[in-house]
Amino acid sequence: MAASSSEKSPVKAVELCKGINGLDKVVLRDVRGRSTEVYLYGAHVTSWKNEHGGEMLFVSSKAFFKPPTAIRGGIPICFPQFSNLGPLEQHGFARNKHWTVEKDPPPLPSESTAFIDLILKPSEDDFKIWPHRYEFRLRVTLGPDGELLLTSRIRNINTDGKPFTFTFAYRNYLSVSDIG
Repeated sequence: MAASSSEKSPVKAVELCKGINGLDKVVLRDVRGRSTEVYLYGAHVTSWKNEHGGEMLFVSSKAFFKPPTAIRGGIPICFPQFSNLGPLEQHGFARNKHWTVEKDPPPLPSESTAFIDLILKPSEDDFKIWPHRYEFRLRVTLGPDGELLLTSRIRNINTDGKPFTFTFAYRNYLSVSDIG
């Protein structure tokens, strides 16, 4: 049976699609119209909207959605260094890497609306500047009340078992209408 034009099409809770400059992104939505979007480039959250379509994150109009430049605004992931006081590029390299979607993520509690698990593993080029094996998993969740939840799990997968140190941050850029 064909749907009439007055019927709404079902909302896709998780959609992998193309974003600005053809970069892959994931959009999470709920039935009340709330949403969030995360680019696989940098595992970068660039949008979080409430049920009225109001944007709660700031992304610069000068944001350049093209590797190797990091996206300006939203919620970038800073790892394995947060600052420019170490041997790596400012805020580390995770925000300038292509992350992949986890194929078999662990289940999510039933009260959550939608989620996506992303993963970053080191490349051979990474070993030249930071000689540690790691696995960084990021879960982005759009909760039942429209809340945005980010959960990071960083695991040492060095074959020799040697520990390593790192710094990490979510660098949030919130959209505010009046700072006063």
